[in-house]
Amino acid sequence: MSERLQRHHHIGQTSVPYTVEWSEDRETIGLSIDESLEVTVRAPMTATHDDVESVLDSRQEWLLEKVYGLKEQEGPPYPKEYLSGEKLQYRGRQYPLEVVEADVPEPELSFDEQTFTLRVHRFDADADGVSVRRKRQAIVDWFVNRAAEELPDRGSRFESRLGLEDVPVEVGEMESRWGEYDDGVVRLNWRLVLAPVRIQDYVLAHELAHSLHDEHSDSFWNTVGALIPDYEERREWLRLNGNTLTV
Repeated sequence: MSERLQRHHHIGQTSVPYTVEWSEDRETIGLSIDESLEVTVRAPMTATHDDVESVLDSRQEWLLEKVYGLKEQEGPPYPKEYLSGEKLQYRGRQYPLEVVEADVPEPELSFDEQTFTLRVHRFDADADGVSVRRKRQAIVDWFVNRAAEELPDRGSRFESRLGLEDVPVEVGEMESRWGEYDDGVVRLNWRLVLAPVRIQDYVLAHELAHSLHDEHSDSFWNTVGALIPDYEERREWLRLNGNTLTV
C-alpha cells in the first residue's frame, strides 16, 4: 500500500517538481527520474516532509545534472591539446582549428566563419601542460565574449510576446545549469554559444517564462510551449547533448 503526493523542491531559483510515494514496504528514502524528467521520491511511511527535503538537499547536484543534462554524456575520448587539426564547436557546428606561430605575448583566437585560427608564441606551440592551459584560456575568453555579444539579442523576439521590455541578460560561468531568472535578470551559461541557435532560443524562452511563473507548473510549460512549440524536443536535445558543449 502506498500514497502519492506532488510537491516542489527549490534549488536557488530552480523549482524541481517531484512526487512522493510513501510505502509500507520501504525502510529508506530513494530518488529516481524518468525520461520525462519527472522526479519520484520513494519513502517509508514513517518519513516526514523534512526527511524528504533533507534527502533532496543532499542530492541537489544530482538533480541539476539530471534536469539540465550537464553530465548526461561522457566527455571527449581524449583531452584537447589545441593543435592544428582539432575542431571547435560553435553554434552547433564543428570548425577546424589551425594553430600558427606569431609574435604575440598571449595566445589569440580568431574566426573567419570557416576556420578558427589560434596565434601563439613559439613557446606555446607545443602541447605541454602550461601551453595547453594558456591556449585553452584564450579560446574560452573568445567564446565568453562572443556569447556575451550574441545571446542577449536572441531574447528580444520573446520579450514582446510576454509583455516584457529590455530584460537584462548576463552571460558567464555557471555550475550545473544553463540559465536562471532572478529578480528581473536572465543569466546564461556561456557554453550555450556552442549549441545550435534553436537550443539557445529554448533556454532563453525557458528563463523568460519564469518572469510570469516561478515554478515549473503546467502554466509555465504552456507559456514555454507558446514561445517554442517543440520545446520538449529541444529540452531533450540539451539533456542528451549538453555535456558535449565544451572547449
